[in-house]
Formats: sequence, C-alpha cells, structure tokens
Amino acid sequence: MTSGWRGNGEGNSGVTFNSNGVSFTASGDNIGAVTDVAKPIKLEEAVISMVVNVSSEFKASGASLQPLAQIKGGSWPGEWGCWSGNELLTAGADVTITCTISEADKKFDQTDNDVQIGVQAKGSPAGVVTIKSVTIALAQTAASSSSATSSTASSIYSAGVNSLRDLASFPIGAAVSNTDSATYNILTNASEQALVEKHFDQMTAGNIMKMSYLQPTQGNFTFTNADAFVDYAKSKNMTVHGHALVWHSDYQVPSFMKNWSGSATDFITAVEAHVTAVVDHFEAKGNVTSWDVVNEAINDSSPANFRTDSAFYTKSGNSAVYIEKAFQAARAADANATLYYNDYNIDQNNAKTTKMIEMLTDFQARNIPIDGVGFQMHVFMDYPSIANISAAMKKVVDKGLKVKITELDVAVNNPYNSGWPGNKITTFTETASLAQKKRYCEIVKAYLDTVPANLRGGITVWGTTDASTWLTTATAAYNGEAIAWPLLFDNNYNDKPALRGYADALQGGACN
Repeated sequence: MTSGWRGNGEGNSGVTFNSNGVSFTASGDNIGAVTDVAKPIKLEEAVISMVVNVSSEFKASGASLQPLAQIKGGSWPGEWGCWSGNELLTAGADVTITCTISEADKKFDQTDNDVQIGVQAKGSPAGVVTIKSVTIALAQTAASSSSATSSTASSIYSAGVNSLRDLASFPIGAAVSNTDSATYNILTNASEQALVEKHFDQMTAGNIMKMSYLQPTQGNFTFTNADAFVDYAKSKNMTVHGHALVWHSDYQVPSFMKNWSGSATDFITAVEAHVTAVVDHFEAKGNVTSWDVVNEAINDSSPANFRTDSAFYTKSGNSAVYIEKAFQAARAADANATLYYNDYNIDQNNAKTTKMIEMLTDFQARNIPIDGVGFQMHVFMDYPSIANISAAMKKVVDKGLKVKITELDVAVNNPYNSGWPGNKITTFTETASLAQKKRYCEIVKAYLDTVPANLRGGITVWGTTDASTWLTTATAAYNGEAIAWPLLFDNNYNDKPALRGYADALQGGACN
C-alpha cells in the first residue's frame, strides 16, 4: 500500500502508513479510511477486494466493517456500501472482504467524476484496522473488450514491495521538489513524505540546488530553501545527491554570468567561486555525498562536441576548460564527495557517448578529478535498446569510473517514433503497464549485470508520481497531454506494476 489514503468520518484522527499497509484507529461509528480513484472510471458491477487485519480490541468490540464507494462531485454523492460482519473477522489475521458494486439506479455507470473507495467501522468499534491491499476488478461488457485492461490504470494496485531501498546495497533515490513546486513540496506534502520515506534513501532536488537558485546575483548566496531540503533528508537518514553545480540551460544561469563582460579568466574564477562556496557549504551538512558537477555539456551532433551555445563555453573564451575547473574546485572543497559528469542520451551508445569517453580519457590522463558518470536515462519503452544501454555503461566501467542512473523515467509514448502520432497510446492500459514493468526490470537488471558492485553509484527516478512528471509539459509533441505515465506510482500515490518490475530486478527475479 502506498500513501494516497486519508482518514474518513467525523472525528477521525487520520491514517498511518507502515510496512503492513494503511491503518486507522476505529474510535467510533463511520470512522474509516479512503483513497481516490481517478476518472474516467465506471464502477458499476465492479468487484472490490480488500485484505484487512483487525486488532484483538476491534474484534472484541463486536464492530463490523463496511466497504464503501462514493462518487465525488456532481449533484449526488452516490454512496454505496457492502457489509462484513464481525463474525467474518479474525483478530490479528489477514481476511479478504469482497463486495460487488450493484446499484439499481446504475449511478456508478459514469466516467465524469473521480470516485473515493475505502472502508469504515460500524457499530461501537475500538482498536485498529489495517488495510493491507485493495484491488478493483472492473466489469467486462460485450461493448468494451478493454474494460479489463483499463482496470489496471483505474484500480488500486499493490506491487507487494515493502520498501524499495531495502532491496539494494546502493542508493535508491528520487528527485523531489521543495519551494519550486508548492503542490509536490516534500516539506509540506504528507503523501510525498510517506512515499519517499518508505521507498528511498537518497533525494535529489529537482531545481533548488542549481546555480540560479543558490547565487542569483554575484556573491550573494541564498541557501535557505536548499538547507531545509537537505536537513529534512538528514532527519530521515537519507543522503542527498547534489544537482547540479554547472548547467548551461538559459533559465538556470544567473544573469550576471549570462551577461558577463569581463575576461575569460575572471569568468572561470567566478565559476570556481560558485562551486567552492556551494560544495563547501553542503559538506558541513554531512549527508550531501555526491554531485552532478557539470550537467549536459556535450551536444547531440554527430560527431558530437562540447556545447558551443553554452554561456559557460562562450564566456570561458570559447573553451570547455570550465568543465575541468569545476571538477577541480569541487574536489578541493570536498575531498570525499563523489563527483559525476551527468548527461542525457549517452545511454544510446552513440556519438555523444564517444565524445564523453574521449573527455573522460583526457581527464584521467591529466589527473582531473572525476569519479563517475551520471546516465540521466529519460528513455522510452522501445528506445534505446538494452544492448546499447549496457554497452554505454560498460564503456564507463572500463574506465574504472562509477555509473549512476540519475534521472530515470520510462515514458509509455515515444513521440520521436516514426509512427507518431498514429501509434499514440491515449489510455494507460494493463498492456502498457505490464510492458512498462518489464522495461523497468530490464533497465535495472542491465545496470546490475554491467556495473560491478564497487562502481554502482545508485539509481534515482526523476519524480514520484505520474502527476508530477516533467514530461507532460517538456515534451512538445505531447501538446500538454499527460500521456507519458513514466514513473513508479500513479497520480494518487498508488503502486504501479513498474515498481514491481524494479523490485524484481533488484531481487534477481525474471523480467516478465
């Protein structure tokens, strides 16, 4: 069970999340727990199955449980409930309660509104009720052979993974937000907190540790938001992967650097000063263990070269010397941090990969301090191939450097495919979800098979739920449609099969 649950009923003290599921204290009649199922969904004739576990106090109270579903919004609440009497419950034992939604007025035969489903205590209850898993099997109709497949997207699915981080000996991370996203702020969103604390032991800041956030004007550093982010991680025994000290993207380069009119030598000094100040500041925290020192400094041409459109390149005298200077400054500031070069598309084992390897070879020959390569891994279901992903990683391993997957997501739709948009998937079906599960498994397995234990820097997914993915707005061909579904959890913080695929690979299971 994941964290998209809340307390229901007047006087409810809320819910708690643990390795067993979601629990609530049944302190009175109608006290329970509910979670949302996103539209479009038709629940008429659907079967809800819940695995519940009640405490001995609840059993002794003689109280019963009532599964329920309510349509949210519209002119009528549309409440429906079944009944599971006390005689069906056993203290301390898992019991499956199953009910079929069947309303005479067919009010659940709708797709315009979200629905909340859950269970509430009835009678004079006392004690604790734990919901360990919930599944919804939608009714199949002759008119729609897709009803069974769409149920995965609309149903509550449990991957059966108590904690992803417990399955690996290397960092299992997630990119999360702070003040840069009020909705998904890890410091204020309880659902984000519960999910991250359950499954991950490393956090990456999506934006707030980048240059424009930390040094908006020359010499004036603002660490307040980043400090709160890092301190939160430390309070939860999590490390932080720092992202990113130097990145060319226009909106993340402070104006004083973009508009630099001084000498190239002085510009390099300013870059070194930024890196030194930031790394030195966070070294004192004790839990910022690694950095993307330079991000995306190589272009996508063939043959590839360093980005000549980067302000860092042009202001450094039309030179890529800023890259090595940043690494040298980072090492001088923190002798123990793991320093990465980070980029996208290098997993394709292409011209960009070749240019990166040339840079690494040069750095090693001249003793420029670099510890590893961050493979962003914003990939698709069909591209790049696992063979190319493995081959690209192997080239870094052969240099004796660490490999870290830093920004993993697996988009269901590939708008760069030759069949686009004719092959666009508009509904996250069971077929798509299971294919994504296999893809996640194959990627993680390739990492484990290719990268020896001493060179594994970890795996980080770029976000928590599909609702917060950057791909919806960043991928122009999607035209604002939320059709990537690239992450491990759905819009309501529930598990997806992708989580199971990730876990299967970590546990040495088959990818299917």
